[in-house]
Amino acid sequence: MNIDALSIDMIGLSVRSQNALHRAGVHTVVEMLEFDEDSLYKVRNLGKKSIDEILEKIKEYSKLKIEADKAALNPKQLIEPENFEEWIKEESGKSFVLEYLKDFKITELELLSAKAFNLLMLNGYNSLDQIAFLAEADLMQIPRMDTGSASEIMKFCDHYLREKSQQILETYRQTQLIAADNMQIAVSDFLNDEKYHDVILNYVKMNDKDIHQMNLPTRAVNCLVKQHLEKMSDIIFMNRQELLMIPSMGVGSAEAVMSAIDKYISDHEKRLIAICTGDMSSLLDDEAIRNLILNLYQDIGFDGLSFEDIVQQLQLSEFVSLERIKKNIGNLLAENELEYVDYRCYRVYEKFVDCFERCDVIGERSKDFIRKRLEGVTLEGIAKEYGLSRERVRQVVKGNVEKVENWHKSQTGKSWFDEDYFRYFYETYDFEKEDAVEWFGMSLMTCNYLDLMEMKRKRNDLQSALEDSKKLDTGLRLKVKNYLNRNKLFVDGSWVEKCRADLEEVVVRKFCKEDVSFDAFVHIYNEFLMQEEIPYDETIYYTPSVLRTRKNHLADAKYLLWKQNEQIRYYDIAGHDFTELLDILNLESYENIELSTLKFANEYPEILKKYDIRDQYELHNLLRKIIPEGSYHDFHCGRMPEIKFGTFDRNAAILDLIIDNAPISVNDLCNIIYDEYGYDPAVTQGTYLQPFTAYYHQGMYGIEQKVMNETRKGALMAELNDDFYYIDEIRTIYRKLFPDADIEEINPYNLKTMGFTVLSKYAVQHYPSLDAYFEAILTKEDIVDITPYRKRFVYVVTFSQKLMELKKSLQVIEFEPNQIINFRKLEKAGVTRELIQEFCNAVYNFLDDGMYFSVQSIKEDGFESELFDLGFSDWFYANLLISDNRFSFAMMYGNIIMYKGQENITIKSFEMNRIQERGSIDVYDLVSELTDRFGCKIYERFDVISKVQGTEIYYDKILDRLYANADVYYRELDEWDGI
Repeated sequence: MNIDALSIDMIGLSVRSQNALHRAGVHTVVEMLEFDEDSLYKVRNLGKKSIDEILEKIKEYSKLKIEADKAALNPKQLIEPENFEEWIKEESGKSFVLEYLKDFKITELELLSAKAFNLLMLNGYNSLDQIAFLAEADLMQIPRMDTGSASEIMKFCDHYLREKSQQILETYRQTQLIAADNMQIAVSDFLNDEKYHDVILNYVKMNDKDIHQMNLPTRAVNCLVKQHLEKMSDIIFMNRQELLMIPSMGVGSAEAVMSAIDKYISDHEKRLIAICTGDMSSLLDDEAIRNLILNLYQDIGFDGLSFEDIVQQLQLSEFVSLERIKKNIGNLLAENELEYVDYRCYRVYEKFVDCFERCDVIGERSKDFIRKRLEGVTLEGIAKEYGLSRERVRQVVKGNVEKVENWHKSQTGKSWFDEDYFRYFYETYDFEKEDAVEWFGMSLMTCNYLDLMEMKRKRNDLQSALEDSKKLDTGLRLKVKNYLNRNKLFVDGSWVEKCRADLEEVVVRKFCKEDVSFDAFVHIYNEFLMQEEIPYDETIYYTPSVLRTRKNHLADAKYLLWKQNEQIRYYDIAGHDFTELLDILNLESYENIELSTLKFANEYPEILKKYDIRDQYELHNLLRKIIPEGSYHDFHCGRMPEIKFGTFDRNAAILDLIIDNAPISVNDLCNIIYDEYGYDPAVTQGTYLQPFTAYYHQGMYGIEQKVMNETRKGALMAELNDDFYYIDEIRTIYRKLFPDADIEEINPYNLKTMGFTVLSKYAVQHYPSLDAYFEAILTKEDIVDITPYRKRFVYVVTFSQKLMELKKSLQVIEFEPNQIINFRKLEKAGVTRELIQEFCNAVYNFLDDGMYFSVQSIKEDGFESELFDLGFSDWFYANLLISDNRFSFAMMYGNIIMYKGQENITIKSFEMNRIQERGSIDVYDLVSELTDRFGCKIYERFDVISKVQGTEIYYDKILDRLYANADVYYRELDEWDGI
């Protein structure tokens, strides 16, 4: 066993111990062995029980390492390069060095000039392996590269390799040792060693196999199932003797089970050894990646996954390149295991009508029965032909269909046939077979197959299928919609489906630009239908019986904002890209807290104004509609206007504020709570403060602040070396130093005597103010990744305010998302504020008024600037432009899209502009223009179509083409007819 490569996740530690060690940078056993009891007490979140557990493991694996070192391979067996410089010219040496350098960023070349660094980094060259062996000709292919910079990069790479040669060779030697060590390991070594059983069992459960999939004799299956042994994970460690002790299990059956276990172990041997040794490269071979991809479809049936979905759910990016994942997906597509439709991969399933014909576990007569049933022959017809009773024919068909299903599952591991795509739809909704064939893409044989399943059809109204997005995919729901709305209504200049949902959107868009009550909307809606001379139809008009349902529907609608007192206002949710809003609100950093959206409305009025969000209730409703429940850190929308992340004890939080600020008046306390959580002071005083009457006396809330003795204060001060702490963090540190201490001694009085400036929930030292501290950390380095700061200071509004202030004054500039560069760094390269202003002026003069653009598009149009020689990406230059108030901007499809003029631009207005400028355009041509010309990132073509729904833009799904309006569409059709 290779101790050095063994992960701490594989040695039976508790989850708490594992997490604490990982956060401390300890990932392998060999790293863990460097700790002793004293150093473990310095690791955060480790209690005595966890420390004792880890010390026991250190003792155990120290002995094992000594034994492993004694048994180490003879170094003479290793192939060590004699000359490093000659070795890296060979293919094996060069390959190893490239693999080694993947973990090192180009920032390792510390003395590299700013220009050379920017040219590399901002053209996608982030790690040393990408440039280490590039020749000058290769480097000159990089945009805006010059010979001087290329020569400098080659010189620094050569110097770096020579400087690190001994470290690289030592790593190469250790890699050879690991490889030689693993070659001598057999899977039986781990199966016979109980300390690996938990690791192996976890793996088997993740790659489990049902008893019915093992081709076992019926007797063996029945014996195992009766003992509740139903999966491979239940029997993996059983031997023949244990199997023979199972009631009714014969020798032959036991042998068959053992053969199945042996086959499973043989099939998974390489990965079982890898999981026990921590060898991730062996664990994640192409076969394993392929199986992991297919396993993603085990529970989703006929749902599709985009490439991004697959990568995200696999979570292999640390160990496997995106190219390898793409290659394996490509192989699965070539082998017809997957199919690719509309940017998504779908699992391919065999048709039942093909499967039963090749099934060898049912007889020819049974096949003929099934064949005839699939062709539509009745049970009576078959019974008459074969001289049997109707019931007997039904029994034969049912029993043999089940045999085919079990055989198919044992052969392929799949639980579905291709026809099952329609199973839920067929059993849930009410329609005739003739309509299914004509409108829904079902063959008559598919309908007959589904009848064989003897399901009880629920006959639900097809109208409800339109909103059944959890069970029915978009394509099938569109077919249903086309069927239900065969007769459309021409309303307000465009064709509208004859259903309330679409008519409601028309009325909201037309008449609810400002707040309208739901009661008023009911009258507006019905009056509008009458004015349009739409005949009364209780399925589309509002009647008293549907008001509650329609109210619920509108509250969830994505084209309006629903707020207090049942007020609604048209709001183009689909037409906005909310990246910037969510980025500024920074919701992903909140954990275990409840906030009123009033807090965001007060703290970020500019971004809310930009998105035309008028109060906390509109913001609450918007977040509810654009953020899935449970995302971020268990995001949940409560009653207006409160949102919650995870779990939160409001009473405990308010008590902390009382303790930290007492003595304090009722009004002042309500204001502090308002500042901290956004709760309305009237609600706070009337409701939230009721549990704290014991602390209230004569208009004041008071809790005596306890004094900390000097000895403990000195010990605590010695531990608090950082500039910024949350009060809760200080309490945790104090509790670890003195487990018996009174935690209420961590209060403003004691912290102030220790030199801290104390605010509501945090304290700062070494700086005169929180503002000064934030300015220091954001400007002290030339280049700063603000991602960890945004997470760290999510609860501190001063941080985001300071960042915005620095960006607005151009003291720092965002050159990549969450990456800022200090202006002094640019000044060293000769960039002045005057040059930036000249750049903005030049862009402004280059463009026509009312023109949409991106940095990429103006470059394509021929715009040039000496600032482009800096080598930054388009993101940098876009951030220069958005600091100029003459331009409007918004995040759209992952890029910054701008507009010459002051306008509230949206994705919808942007797309409409592109379509109307052309008159008409194919969807794929529009996608290409948005991506290739404007630098947008579009993963689903349907997104582009959906963004202009509900506008005058007309979409013909047969031609897959978008038109400026219906008149243009019909005019083009007339032109085609005349050809």
